[in-house]
Amino acid sequence: MRNLLSAEIYRYKHSRLFGLLLCAAVLSGAFYGITAFDGCFDDMFVVPLFVILAVFISLTVGREYADGTMRNKIIVGKKKTTIFLSKLFVNIIASVMMTMAFLIPCIAILSVNVLSKIPASILWWTVLGFLLLNISWAVIFTFVSFMISSREIGAIINFILIIAIMFASYQLEFAIGQPEFIVSEEGSAVLLSQEEVEQVINGTFGGNYDIEIDENGTVTYYKYVITDIVKSPNPKFIKEPFKCILQSLDSALPHGQVNEYVSCLTAHAQDYGTTEYTSRIKTFPLYSLCLIYVLSGTGMILFKKKEVK
Repeated sequence: MRNLLSAEIYRYKHSRLFGLLLCAAVLSGAFYGITAFDGCFDDMFVVPLFVILAVFISLTVGREYADGTMRNKIIVGKKKTTIFLSKLFVNIIASVMMTMAFLIPCIAILSVNVLSKIPASILWWTVLGFLLLNISWAVIFTFVSFMISSREIGAIINFILIIAIMFASYQLEFAIGQPEFIVSEEGSAVLLSQEEVEQVINGTFGGNYDIEIDENGTVTYYKYVITDIVKSPNPKFIKEPFKCILQSLDSALPHGQVNEYVSCLTAHAQDYGTTEYTSRIKTFPLYSLCLIYVLSGTGMILFKKKEVK
């Protein structure tokens, strides 16, 4: 295990691809800091970091299949579990380095005018959670890359996974956010009084109004008055316990966590922060750790059964 780890780390230290992608992560973090300079964080600008990580893991693992390194390791007596864990470990290290390369310029740009408005505890939970969710991405990409021998196909599948998980989190949040009732207003058009008409002409009328001119040129002023507010049940509203299940599923998805983090940061940066965000983001590291554990264990089991050619 130690020899494999040393070899993997040496290879990564001298990899031009790793160096280039690390620089890309720095630029991506700086760009994200610039886009969030007004205190409005956007999850879409985090996606390039996931793509960078997917490209690196897909190509490095896939290359070992392509050049026969994976097969040779097994031939000389290395256990498949050891091979999987050593590669997973260095991929996790790579994900941590790329995450920090992304965060450092981003934090440096936002430290004065944006992050100073956000409580320190929120920032620490966000950094910790973001680090773990990127590790979970690394585990997902490693899992796929070990199961798919072709590096090109593995890279494509990993990219599709990023898009699919992002889309799934949007759909889950849309379903969870459905209100219990649909509120609609009923009203009617009412003619303005003579006094209100004079106010309109003088520019002192404070409400909204409409004008209608008939074929004779007669001008009629009227306003829309709400007469009733109707509440009807929303057929798309999801009741408990299904709502809680969907919320947990969304929290387990890496991009679902990203959406919550950016919403929480934006809420505090623009002074409408709520305890709802704060309480939820503190649970996200647990979801990431569970995902890491389950996928790592499943990957080891499946790789042991995989025939490596």
